[in-house]
Amino acid sequence: MTKTKKIRVLVVDDSAFMRKMLTKAIESDPQCKVIKTAKDGVEALRAVEKLRPDVVTLDIELPEIDGLTCLGYIMEKFPTPVVMVTGFSEFLGEETIKALEYGAAGFVRKPKGSISGNMGEIEQELISQIKLASQVDVNKLTPVTVKKAKEKVQKPVATSTNRIVAIAGSSGGPRALSRIIPRLPADLPAAVLVVQHIPAEFIPSLAKRLDWESELNVKVAEDSEPVQQGRVLIAPSGFHCRIASSRDNGEAIELVPHAKEKNFHYAVADEPMISLAPIYGRSAVGVVLTGMGNDGTEGLRAIRKYGGYTIAEHESSAVVYGMPKAAVQAGVVDKIVPLERIADEIAKTVSGKVEISNENIRV
Repeated sequence: MTKTKKIRVLVVDDSAFMRKMLTKAIESDPQCKVIKTAKDGVEALRAVEKLRPDVVTLDIELPEIDGLTCLGYIMEKFPTPVVMVTGFSEFLGEETIKALEYGAAGFVRKPKGSISGNMGEIEQELISQIKLASQVDVNKLTPVTVKKAKEKVQKPVATSTNRIVAIAGSSGGPRALSRIIPRLPADLPAAVLVVQHIPAEFIPSLAKRLDWESELNVKVAEDSEPVQQGRVLIAPSGFHCRIASSRDNGEAIELVPHAKEKNFHYAVADEPMISLAPIYGRSAVGVVLTGMGNDGTEGLRAIRKYGGYTIAEHESSAVVYGMPKAAVQAGVVDKIVPLERIADEIAKTVSGKVEISNENIRV
């Protein structure tokens, strides 16, 4: 019988107690083994160079060399999948989004309150993120160069529109979004809805970061909020998100709390895509980015059924070629595009520069 190779993990945290708890949680899964722990960034870099672990769990707040700087060195010198394991505050939320742009494969929020009593809350997610990170192609996790939107560019005034772009992403998605949303022009003639698999607490930080980078307004979607041109709405986690249309108020976001909401229950892209497809018809564009699983496939199927245009990220740039692959294999994708060209493809399509064949209509 073939023995399964274990995932070798390096745990980096300045707290001895947290290192012990993380080790215990990780090794509760028979497929994972902690090969070493490190208390600061210097020890971490030495361990990565010497031991070449399969995955590193890394805190942001570290002595000697902070977590972001340490992450940068790791990705530059010894590319290794890194899962950020950090506490949460508004500051740390922004830092975590930066970490994902710098090349982190994923992140997990430390439990609130008594760590020893609440460690079970994150154990499953921690192990899941480590296993997912071990499958990531680190060569595609090059850091994103982020620049603030030009000060002279005034954010557009939100106006009504009959066009929409729906974007779905999971593992590697925040990094991909940083290469798409900031490249969309302020006069993009369409509304944009983003569904990103990410813990609820970090969605405001993701929206704030993308808004800082972009010419468009970016914010977290609210219930009954109008769907308008000039804004990028990010669906919140823990809700069923749909788009509803009424004769009096036009199109708006509809949020219904999930009956079994948990800390790590992510938003699902299929629901809003399926809901918007018959409303926008040929004026809808669906995009599926990097990520594990098949979320977005049925959404693209619906958009294409009603004559819309569908795009999937190319395997050459996808950090995890799961969601795009599922959509491509299902035959619901009109065009497969590398990450660096997706923003241009979106802009051309909603501006009418990409012809959408009537053959796409399958009502």
